[in-house]
Amino acid sequence: MMEKSLYLVTEGFKNIWRHKITSFTAIFSLFLTLVFIGLMATAGNNTNKILQYLRAKYKIEVFFKSNFANEEAIGVIHKIKKIPGVRTATLIEKEDALRIFKDQFGEDIMTLLGYNPLPVSAVVNLKRNSESPIKAGPIVKKINAMNGIETVKYQGHLIKKIERTYYRILDKIPYLAGVIVFVAFLIIYNTIKLSVYSRKDLIKSLELIGASSLFIKMPFLFEGLIIGFLSSIIAIPGILSSVGIVNYILSNFTSWGIRISLDPTLWIWMLLISIIITVFASYRAASSILE
Repeated sequence: MMEKSLYLVTEGFKNIWRHKITSFTAIFSLFLTLVFIGLMATAGNNTNKILQYLRAKYKIEVFFKSNFANEEAIGVIHKIKKIPGVRTATLIEKEDALRIFKDQFGEDIMTLLGYNPLPVSAVVNLKRNSESPIKAGPIVKKINAMNGIETVKYQGHLIKKIERTYYRILDKIPYLAGVIVFVAFLIIYNTIKLSVYSRKDLIKSLELIGASSLFIKMPFLFEGLIIGFLSSIIAIPGILSSVGIVNYILSNFTSWGIRISLDPTLWIWMLLISIIITVFASYRAASSILE
């Protein structure tokens, strides 16, 4: 049994070495397939982190009429807090607005104009739900209808665009992954087929001495398994380096405080995918000639 297994593995490696260029093409194509699938799976798992971060920063700014007193604004704030979907509502008095403006722009409006033109305002934060897009429209309408409201500004347009794009891409990924897997399958299929053709004389000899069809096919199946194993091994540093580059960019060029994480089961899934693709392609290629 041990000798037979060693023979099958040896023949698999010999077949790869005999057709180095086509084998390299097969390994490289499957490597690209696994990296693509791995990165898309990682992106899908981590995009919600970014969306949740953006939703945490999402806010509605409410500006009251210039003659609206702080006491009246506080009453409106209590009403805003009762709206379903509102997490917090914070009042910003005229004096606070003046200080914030000076901190951000370095200018003292009181010195320039002699009075404070900034109105009483409020910042409204919405409840976060990482599973569904933000629906701020109804909340904005309710706030706009309240007494003393001058203007309501909200920052949801950009986040909604990101969410729509994310879900649109998510819908198309399975189709794109299917095309890439099919291309990898065809390349491996043709690589194994070439190996079978080149060993036709040996195959005929084995058939004459009564070797079973499965025994004849096994070296080619092992050739496919070796291609799949090598592809999944070299795909690991490919994914790790890609994620490392993204984390470097996030750490050094953004203030998001987000790091992309890898699912520990990703490597198992990649190995399983490579085995399924290569074994099926190898079996079909060998069967198409031998049967």
